[in-house]
Amino acid sequence: MANQKMNVKRIHTDKKSIFRYWLEFLKPYHKMRQKEIEALSLMLYYRYELSREIKDDDMINMILFSTQTRSKIREDLGNMGQKVFNNLLTSLRKKKIITKDNKINHVLIPNMTEDGFKLVFDFEVKK
Repeated sequence: MANQKMNVKRIHTDKKSIFRYWLEFLKPYHKMRQKEIEALSLMLYYRYELSREIKDDDMINMILFSTQTRSKIREDLGNMGQKVFNNLLTSLRKKKIITKDNKINHVLIPNMTEDGFKLVFDFEVKK
């Protein structure tokens, strides 16, 4: 691995879209439908924005799943109806993407900084 070449692709994006890209790249691992990806990417975006000001994860989750934030997410999803959005959340809970106590599964939360983040795939070829 010492003299290994690396393929790098740079993606220019905005903060809201980066979370959708993240989930699209991870699609083979989570098997979410497109609407679930769209909803969760917005939840990840709002979670990130909250985490910039609030350091307590329990408080972040409480605000993230509040009626006001959920309404904002539904609006961002094209004024999605409340029942449809609640069904999406139920589906994400069944897939263990959102826990019963309203937390996003930590493996789906990227380690984001102000500059973005790096996603590395390390392919090991069997000999």
